[in-house]
Amino acid sequence: MRTLNRSLMFSYFPVWIASFLLPIYCTDLGLSPLETTGMFSVCSLFILLSKLISGKMCDRIGTKPVFVSGIFVMAVSYLVLAFAQNMVLLYLSQVLNGIGTALLAVSTYAMLANKGKEEMAVNRGKQASAENRGGLYGLILYFAAFARLDFLTGWKFFFLACAAFAFAAVWIAAKGMGNDIGELSSQKESVRSLLTAEKMRIILARFSFAMAENVLGAVFVLVMIQRFGENMMAIGLVCLIPSCLLTWQMPSIGAKVKRYGEQRSFLTAGLLAIGFLIWMTQSETTFLFGIGWCGYSFAVTAMRLAVDSLFSRCMGEQEKGALSGIYSCSINLGAMIAAVLGGFLLQTFGISVPFYITALLIMVTVFLFGLKKQTANCRFS
Repeated sequence: MRTLNRSLMFSYFPVWIASFLLPIYCTDLGLSPLETTGMFSVCSLFILLSKLISGKMCDRIGTKPVFVSGIFVMAVSYLVLAFAQNMVLLYLSQVLNGIGTALLAVSTYAMLANKGKEEMAVNRGKQASAENRGGLYGLILYFAAFARLDFLTGWKFFFLACAAFAFAAVWIAAKGMGNDIGELSSQKESVRSLLTAEKMRIILARFSFAMAENVLGAVFVLVMIQRFGENMMAIGLVCLIPSCLLTWQMPSIGAKVKRYGEQRSFLTAGLLAIGFLIWMTQSETTFLFGIGWCGYSFAVTAMRLAVDSLFSRCMGEQEKGALSGIYSCSINLGAMIAAVLGGFLLQTFGISVPFYITALLIMVTVFLFGLKKQTANCRFS
């Protein structure tokens, strides 16, 4: 587990800052807004397309080769991004980033499921904490690079350094990790036959929850700008403080999910999330809004760990990689739809509506998750 988390930390250095830097860099190169936003869509599309293939690969060749390949592809994407001077190379970097992200996400989930279903929430919390630590160290590297260099030189230095750390992660993972090979069905059952009604219910709940997270998440900064003005320091602190706190608190949250059980944790956190959404709609100052966002971030983190843990309980020993791929695809599909929906709601109906739609989607998710149908292999703790 320590080798896994160290590899993830070194691979995720640009995760907090890349989405902020990329539009600025594209503007400097003369790309249009459509060409710039198209890169994010390309990345999301390749994540979605690659996840099903990644799951099958985990079952056939094992999680370690898929995981190491994912880090390597991510490192190459950072290398391409460092030297990208035109739209073709920028789009190529995002294609590679999408493929690498899919390989990493599916293989990581499959590995954590293999390490023990009872410990899934705790291990998932440790994994997310490692990724966030990588983002935090990347942020420190960003300030170190851009404090002394002009933007274009700093860009090249930053992504070359990120590539170097990612290649180091390839070596760490290749040297220190074991290989878990999924158990394939001897009767060559289709993946569809493995998707029981209980698994499908949890996948639908995760899809609904991914929409709930991203309807507001996709437009959060725009909402703050419209509501409190262009005070970028205040907006940055509101976004950064919960992320930094969660970097160290995620393992603790995962332990509490394990202690109290997935269902109780999910329902309690869901009610708290709705309460914090209402708090934010009524907040008139950045300080009060930031308190609401911090509480909301902790609540949705607990919900995420709970549903991930329960789905791992539902997986048998066969086709774990394929099921992980399908489950992960539901997250990306929900996020892609929600990003468009969030922008439409903000533009058409105003800044409060994304909060209310998020609360509604959380209620739908709580309903789906709270249905108490149980099977021998998939039961609530």
